[in-house]
Order: sequence, then C-alpha cells, then structure tokens
Amino acid sequence: MPSREIRTMRYALDIQKRQIEPSYSGQRAICPGCGGEVIGKCGYIVSDHWSHLSGSDCDPWHEPLTKWHLEWQNILKKYRNAQIEAVITKHDISHRADAALPDGTIYELQHSGISPEEIHEREQFYGKKLVWVFDAIEAYVSGRIDLREKENGNYTFRWKHPRKSIAYAQRKVFLDFGLGELFELEWMSKETPCGGKGKLIQSATVADFTIFSD
Repeated sequence: MPSREIRTMRYALDIQKRQIEPSYSGQRAICPGCGGEVIGKCGYIVSDHWSHLSGSDCDPWHEPLTKWHLEWQNILKKYRNAQIEAVITKHDISHRADAALPDGTIYELQHSGISPEEIHEREQFYGKKLVWVFDAIEAYVSGRIDLREKENGNYTFRWKHPRKSIAYAQRKVFLDFGLGELFELEWMSKETPCGGKGKLIQSATVADFTIFSD
C-alpha cells in the first residue's frame, strides 16, 4: 500500500551548523541547500518537518517524504552510517540526496513517478556510486509483479502496468517489495509485455552489501 506523504524536509541547520529536526512549530533554522530560512511545523496529523519561509522548496528534485522514505533513511543511518538529506554540490549546483554513505555512495529513494530524462539527469549529477531504491510494494502485493524462481536466488518476472522508466536506469537498482524483501534488478524490458530478471534478497542484510555500480 502506498505510504501517505508526511514531510517536506526532515533536517535543517542550527546556528552551530548541526543537522536538527524541528522540536516545535515556529522554530527557525537554515536550509542546508540554499541557506534560506526555514520554519518548523509540528503537529498530530502531519509529522514534524521544515518548510521554506518563501513557500517553495529550493531543490526541484525533492519530493514530499513518505513513511516509506523515513523507514529507509533510518535503516541506512543505523546500518550504513548514512548522512540523511546530504547536500551534494557540483559546478555550483546543489541537490539534497536522500542518503549518502561515508564512502560517497548516494541513495535515491523513489516513491513517486519519475521520467527517463529525470533518471538520466540524476545519474549524471551523482555519478556511478548512485543506488536507486524504488518503492514497488503496491505492485508486488497486488500481484502485478509476478516472480518466477529459477535457481540460486535468481528470478524472472512479469510486471503488469509497470513503471517503465525504471528500465532506463544505468546504476544499481533495487525494488522494495515490502515485508523485508528486496529485488536486485539485473535487467528490465522497455517493451510490453514488461519482464525482467534479478535476485531476491532480504532488506535486513542490506548492510552487508557493497551496493554501488562499478
């Protein structure tokens, strides 16, 4: 089941340049990307987050964070010592990556739809050590992704009404099936009917993998 959108920006900077989450509504801090002022918003319906006082996000790549995003960020922070919402700057252009590891590996956690052009743009910006994790829970649970086991953990699949843009990714790709199941994508068709192949692994073991493209 798709997660409900609950945040816009999780972290901002205090006057000591430390990453902080808002502790009360109206709290002021600084956006680590643009340096603009942000305000804390806390409540019972929507989880605590920061919003730009200007009313718009400085990063066009940033999508509203869901519970799914937060769970993944917490996993990566705990098991891989990831920096969450890491600001990456190249050629005077900055973007907030969902998570960055100490070795430079970047994780993009993608719940919403994304075009092949946007995938290419992010891969060019973040480089070869980019790892995609796509939320495929609804497609898998509903049966639209049909896995067929081969051997040694290898699977083929058919995907009804697929997210075809995933097939254009040139970096390491994982599909999150939920319930602790991750699918490491090796190949996916751009045609209809859509199929592909890869390996089924457990998300609990993600800390044991050096998962970035050579």
